[in-house]
Amino acid sequence: MKLKLAPYRLVLFYFCFFFADLLLSELTVRFFTLGFMAGFPGYVILFSISIAFIFATICSALKPKARKIVSFVISSLAFIIYAVQLVYHRFCDAFMSIAQIGMGGAALTTFGAAAFLKTLESLGGLILLILPIIALIILTKKGKPTGEKTSFKLLLINVVLFFALHFGVVLCLPIVGTHIYSPFDIYHDTFVLEKSIKNFGILSTLRLEIRTIFFGSSESELIILPPVTTESDSSQTSENSQTSEITESTEPYQTEEISPEEKYGLNQSDIDFAKLAASSVDEDIKLLHTYFDTIQPTNKNEYTGMFEGYNLILINCESFSHHVIDEERTPMLYKMMTEGFIFTDYYNTICDNTSNGEYALLTGLIPDTSLLGKGWKTFYNYNSSTASKENLLPFCLGNQFESIGVDAYAIHNHTASYYGRNKTHPNMGYEFIAFKQGLKVVDTYPTSDVSMMEQALPMLLEPNENGEIEQFHAYFLTFSGHMPYSFSEEYNDIAAKNAPLVADLSYSNKVRAYVACQLELEFAVEYLVEQLEAAGVLDKTLIALTNDHYPYPLGVELLGELAEEELDPHFDKYRSKFLLWSPSIKEPIIVDEPCCSLDMLPTLSNLMGIEYESRLLAGRDIFSDAEPIAILADRSFVTEKVFYNCESDEVILRDGIEELPEGYIENLQIIVKNHFTASEEILYKDYYRLLYEE
Repeated sequence: MKLKLAPYRLVLFYFCFFFADLLLSELTVRFFTLGFMAGFPGYVILFSISIAFIFATICSALKPKARKIVSFVISSLAFIIYAVQLVYHRFCDAFMSIAQIGMGGAALTTFGAAAFLKTLESLGGLILLILPIIALIILTKKGKPTGEKTSFKLLLINVVLFFALHFGVVLCLPIVGTHIYSPFDIYHDTFVLEKSIKNFGILSTLRLEIRTIFFGSSESELIILPPVTTESDSSQTSENSQTSEITESTEPYQTEEISPEEKYGLNQSDIDFAKLAASSVDEDIKLLHTYFDTIQPTNKNEYTGMFEGYNLILINCESFSHHVIDEERTPMLYKMMTEGFIFTDYYNTICDNTSNGEYALLTGLIPDTSLLGKGWKTFYNYNSSTASKENLLPFCLGNQFESIGVDAYAIHNHTASYYGRNKTHPNMGYEFIAFKQGLKVVDTYPTSDVSMMEQALPMLLEPNENGEIEQFHAYFLTFSGHMPYSFSEEYNDIAAKNAPLVADLSYSNKVRAYVACQLELEFAVEYLVEQLEAAGVLDKTLIALTNDHYPYPLGVELLGELAEEELDPHFDKYRSKFLLWSPSIKEPIIVDEPCCSLDMLPTLSNLMGIEYESRLLAGRDIFSDAEPIAILADRSFVTEKVFYNCESDEVILRDGIEELPEGYIENLQIIVKNHFTASEEILYKDYYRLLYEE
């Protein structure tokens, strides 16, 4: 009996084509984004084999005409998926979650020019990605492939082989271990987009995202650690070497050793989590209650209420970097950086997305950057802020000030509806002011931060019927620092406007254009301080300033050019400054311990003397004696002992540290993972409402 080889040749042809297509595409994106040092892509290759095999099975089961059409469709869709990730990574220095598709139209409308420039910059990689489509066209014109469609029997065999190949790879995942952030853990439990793409590739990660959107996931569970007991040492309460002198009197120095808890009290409410856990019938909620019952609340301290009764102005600066601050070029920002609180080891939790940066800053919680495992109904909530727009958020500064009868405003010099801020920010307690919603539209791109201040400050500083300016809280989200960084008025009006002021700088054009954009922030802050002083309220105002994310359009290399030093490609993306200044601070207050943007909410609440529940936040009051840790978006972290790079699993000991306690890294990995999981559970279960309303 003669064996018919044609069907096998057909499957083999398409398998070889699609495998070559996927492998070339995966390696191209990997090289242009992660570089050659990303590690051997073993699982990427293995998963590409099974994916190529199912594509080959589909094509070989069709008639010749349909086969050609479907093969072109598959290859074209693959090109689009890989090309989008390549350009997006060039745009944001990060990969794109499928949930962000919901922002696609608005992003192209607003940032189309920048996207076009990034597409041109990605041309080399895009040419490589389109080569398989060109090859398929050439092969088709030459009459290949040939053969009859696969028989039903062979089709069944191929399907069985596909499942064997695919699940064979899945079964191999535990080979390198099942520890936290291992390929096994990433695949089954702790999904991290960047690590998934690094381990499994673009298409396999997309499949995992789609699977969890439609079918949910085995949600990452909180890991309850035993309570940690530490020896009380009152000398540690002043560990930061902080000294302060403000216009109001402070308590005299206490020589008697009293713990901070005994002296100042704790930042906690009367919630009995143990009792709630015992009465809960929902296992997920029970676990949350149990988890929060194990968290030690932070202590109040000598800085609690230091600025009670002050106005609070919080400025979230688009793509700002502290490396732009210069004593002569940016005197106001320099004054704030050197004469107020000086945070020497501050990190921005988020490095690549404004909305997620806002969420971390304004809620003290870690955003869910993937929105996975929450079902298709939340798919269109393309970020954590929009997903929280109907949640109870009692600890947001807007709601906290509202609770004590102080008006709170959020002002942004851009479209009100972008990122859904017209819904999210009012839910945080703010009267939201933006274009066509209190601000006149300014016909430049990006828009001027000075113009925002000029329009908004008269509203904030308007005296009441008694001629007094009432206490207020204002949150400003700037926009002048937005890309693209070019002196062409076609792309960036602010850079073109301030070009003469940076003409003598020795940086490259892109870096000089970036500095020109950030000068507009300097002018806006100068104007703000002048108006506060003219209104007679500057001495009773605390100004906090940080960035939403690092200037990813520059990348670490060009940022290093601005810093005039070689930067760490990982941690220096997150390293930033938290400027906290008031003229009532008479001497600089040095804070040396690591901290991050998650810490700003509880720290500001403590300084303003506003009560809050410290156990329910991922951040901590920087001035408390809680263990300092800066948590980063990719689950890396910085402590007083180490830099831990989650992407590479690298542990870097800090100067003066020779060895770590046993289990130190593993314990912190669990703590950080718990913060991520608890933040997601608070978001998606509207946990605060459950606690405070029900």
